[in-house]
Amino acid sequence: MENLPKLSYDEIEQKLEVQEALVECIQTLFSKDDDFGVSINNLLSIIADYYCAERAFIFQFEEDDIHMRNAYEWVSEDSEATPDNFKEYTIDSLREWFSLMEEQGELFIDVDTLSLEEGSVAWNFVSAQKIRKLIVVPLTSEGKTYGFIGVKNFLREDVSSLLLQSVATFVLNDFKQRDSFEHKIFQSVTEINLSMYLVNVIDDNFSVLKTCPQINQKFADDGGSARTKFPLLLEGIVAADYLPALHEFCNFDTLEERFADRKILNVDFLSVFSEWFRASFSPVSRNYDGKLKYVVFSIQQIDEEKRRELEYQQAVKSTLENQNEVYSEILQSQSAGVLSFKRVSKEILIMNPAALNMFGWDIIVSANGNITAILDKIESNEKDEIIQKILNLQRSDLEYTFEFALHRAENDLRWILGHAKVVVLSNHEEIVIISFTDITSNKKMETELFYLSQTDGLTKILNRGSGERRIEYLLKKGMCGMFCLFDVDKFKAINDNFGHSVGDEVLVEIAKCMKRSFRGNDIVMRLGGDEFAIFALSVQDEKIGAMCIERFFSSVHGISIKPLRDRKVSVSLGAVFTEGAGESFDQLYQRADELLYTCKKLPGCQYSFYHKIAGKNKK
Repeated sequence: MENLPKLSYDEIEQKLEVQEALVECIQTLFSKDDDFGVSINNLLSIIADYYCAERAFIFQFEEDDIHMRNAYEWVSEDSEATPDNFKEYTIDSLREWFSLMEEQGELFIDVDTLSLEEGSVAWNFVSAQKIRKLIVVPLTSEGKTYGFIGVKNFLREDVSSLLLQSVATFVLNDFKQRDSFEHKIFQSVTEINLSMYLVNVIDDNFSVLKTCPQINQKFADDGGSARTKFPLLLEGIVAADYLPALHEFCNFDTLEERFADRKILNVDFLSVFSEWFRASFSPVSRNYDGKLKYVVFSIQQIDEEKRRELEYQQAVKSTLENQNEVYSEILQSQSAGVLSFKRVSKEILIMNPAALNMFGWDIIVSANGNITAILDKIESNEKDEIIQKILNLQRSDLEYTFEFALHRAENDLRWILGHAKVVVLSNHEEIVIISFTDITSNKKMETELFYLSQTDGLTKILNRGSGERRIEYLLKKGMCGMFCLFDVDKFKAINDNFGHSVGDEVLVEIAKCMKRSFRGNDIVMRLGGDEFAIFALSVQDEKIGAMCIERFFSSVHGISIKPLRDRKVSVSLGAVFTEGAGESFDQLYQRADELLYTCKKLPGCQYSFYHKIAGKNKK
C-alpha cells in the first residue's frame, strides 16, 4: 500500500468524473433503444458535455482505405452539423496526424501552439473546420484502425483522453456486435427471397447473391450492366400488363430521389406463371459524398399473401356497396352539415341537405362541384387563411377547427363552426371531410353577454371597467384628447325629495346628452353613482374644448323631467388635456377631480381646465 502513488484531490476528482461519464456512456450503448443511431447520438452528447465541447464525433475509414466519412456527429445548439465537410480530405492527405494518433494512442491539436505553413493541407484543414482545440483517439482492433472518436473546440482545462480511450473500446465492440447482428438479419432476409442481387448504382454493375431457375437463366453469371440485364429479367417473368410499372420501378436514374423519404421500395406484380411476386430495393451503403452506392434488388414470392389481400379487398368492396344506401340515408338525415371532397383534385363528393341549406340551396350547382367556389362564400377576417388551411390539409394534420359567418339572405346572418380532417379510404384515396354546425344562437348569446359586460345597466353607456380599459389603451398608443370628469349638482337632494326612480331618470337623460354632444368615437362612461367621464379624442385646444363642454351643458340644461317641474339639472366638470405618452387614467382622473371639487363650490354648470403651472377657472 505504501508503494502506491498518492493522487492529489484534483486527480481523484477527475478520475471520479471520468468514471461517472464512462458508466453513463456504457448504459447508453447497451440501452434497449432499437435505433442504434439514437444510442450513439446520446453517447456523443455525454462525451461533449464532459469535455464542454462544441462538437463530438465518430469517423470511420471507408473499405478502400482512402476516404473517411463522418459516421456520427453531435453538435451544440449554436453550432451547425457538418456531415460532408471532410469528403475532400483523404486518409493519406492527413497521414502524418493519423500515424501520430496510432503511435501515441491519441492526437491533441491546439491551434495556438501549432506552426503550420499557410496553404498546406493541414493548414487548410484546420482553417476550414474552424478548429481551435481537437482531441481524438483511434478505433483500433487487432492492429487495424477503423476510424477515430473525438471532440472539437472544448473548454475543459484539465483535458485528458482517458474518457475517449475508455469509450473507444466499447464503441468498437458495439460496432462489431451490430455488424454481426446485421449479418444475421441479412441471412434471414436471404431465406425469404427467391432471388437477390447486389447492385452498384454508381458503376452500373451487379453480382448475384441468390437466384433460382424459376426467375431467369440469364442471371446465372455474375456481373454485367444492371441497366441492360434487369429489363431482360423483367421481360422474362413479368406479365405484360405489369411491365410498364416494373420498368419504371427499376429505373436506376431515379433511385436516389425515390429513397429521399423511403427506407425500402416495393412493387407487387403478377408473373407469367400466374403467381404473385414482390420486387424490392433496399439501400446498403453510400459513397463518401453521400450518394447511393450499393442497393440490394430482391424478388420474393407472395402468391398466398396477395391472394388473401385481394379476397379481403373484394369482400370490403362488396360490403361497402351493400351499405352505401344505408350510409347515404344516415348522412342525409344529419342535422349538422357534412361536406367531403377529394384532397388532390378538390372535386366535391358529398354535400348533405343541412350543408346545402347553410350555404344556399343552389350552391352545389353554381359551384360546378368545385370546393373553392363553396368556400369563397365564407365571411371572415381570416377567410384566406381558412381556405388555404382547408385546401392544404395533410393526412398527418390533426382536425382543423375554424369559425366563420354566412349570409343566407338579407338580414339573415348565420355563424358556423367547422371541423375539417383528412380521411384515407380503403382504396388509399385521400378525402377531406368537413362538418358544419350552426352556432348562431350561441354567438348571439356570446355577443349579448359581451355587451352586458361592457355596458352600464342603467344608462347603456360604457361602464367604469370597460371605459377605463379603452382610455388606457388609447393613452399607451399616444392618442391625444380631453378628459372630462363631472357629476350631477345636488343629486342627493333629487333622490331625497323626488325618489330614486326620478334620480335614475336624471342619470339616463345625462347619458343621452353625452352621446348627443360628443362624437361617436369619443368615450363616454359612467363611473358609478352620479359620476361620469368623457374622453374626447383629438381635442387638445381650450377653445375647442370649451365649445364641446358648453354644447354638452346646453343639452343638460334642456333636460325636462315631469316630476322635477321647473327645477333644472346642472353638472360641475373638470377638464384635463393629455400631455403625451406615459400618462395613465389614474393621473388624468386625479387632476380632473381636483378641478371638479373646486367647481362644486360655485353655482351650477361650472367647468375648469387644468393647467400644469397655475389653475384657471372659466364659466
